[in-house]
Amino acid sequence: MYRTIDLMPFGVLRAKGKSKVWQTSLSIPYLGGDFQLVIHGEVNGPSASQRTALTLLIEPSETLRDEIAAKVVEFIHACNIVPVEFRVDVVTVWSLLTPELIEVHTSHEYAYGEGELGTNAISIGYLTPWTNEQLIQVPFLNGKIGVIYSE
Repeated sequence: MYRTIDLMPFGVLRAKGKSKVWQTSLSIPYLGGDFQLVIHGEVNGPSASQRTALTLLIEPSETLRDEIAAKVVEFIHACNIVPVEFRVDVVTVWSLLTPELIEVHTSHEYAYGEGELGTNAISIGYLTPWTNEQLIQVPFLNGKIGVIYSE
């Protein structure tokens, strides 16, 4: 049995039974399109700090988009993972990233590190054409981009 709540800025969220994991889909056009959204919240829904963290992310920001593009390109080139037929730079990178998952964590910690105490880390995951097995993860920490990683 699923429970649902309608909560801004998330929209309609679903959780199974007494689970604290809430899910929906979310469109963020300036970050590439449609994502699955997973919030590790509380039994009654996401916390106030999680709502604040997501609100910072969904507000369109060309500066944030440009920063993500530059850091993802840098990460991709450092990993040496791009087949030769793909040209990856800040102009082409958005055409190569497929939005997959946004995960809102319960605290300031995420898989690769942590943000400021009292904030919630968010991981933005993208698929690429050269792998369907790992996501390029863009951590969003209190309005700023952290260290890009893959998992």
